[in-house]
Amino acid sequence: MGLMVLGVLAGTFVAHVACRRLLARWALARIQGSERLSAVVRVVEGGSGLKVVALARLTPIPFGLQNAVFAVTDLSLPNYLMASSVGLLPTQLLNSYLGTTLRTMEDVIAEQSVSGYFIFSLQIVISIGLMFYVVHRAQVELNAAIVACEMEMKTSHVKGSQPSISGSTTSCNKRTVAFSGGGINIV
Repeated sequence: MGLMVLGVLAGTFVAHVACRRLLARWALARIQGSERLSAVVRVVEGGSGLKVVALARLTPIPFGLQNAVFAVTDLSLPNYLMASSVGLLPTQLLNSYLGTTLRTMEDVIAEQSVSGYFIFSLQIVISIGLMFYVVHRAQVELNAAIVACEMEMKTSHVKGSQPSISGSTTSCNKRTVAFSGGGINIV
């Protein structure tokens, strides 16, 4: 278990630093062309950034894309590592559990008992069901955070002011205005 957590931290650290140092310009150009990715960046840089990173790690969105998007945000490296580790933990625990408890197909076939097939099938069905549930919940939460940020932006534009960031639990931050104007201008 400790080795797994250490591996997650090391891999996440290397990927984040590499993306931040080598791919930031390329990632910004790609994000600029995508409304959805721009919204994710706005939300990550806002008050719910840690939650969004953790939830995104539970979804089937490719980690390379996630790493590139998160690398261009102003989320600090320690916070990013913590949120990524928390988000990856359920999947890693499930994989570790399955790896230690599932028997090989050879064991199940050699036993040739109904109970062996039943337990093996039940473990697979529960694992798949749990995976789909977790992914679905993560996507719902992520979409809700993005919609909240977009609604806050629309409200602030209607009022003619910038989003309030002091003393509130806002989803967006001061850099949101730069992201919402069509082009990405990091201030």
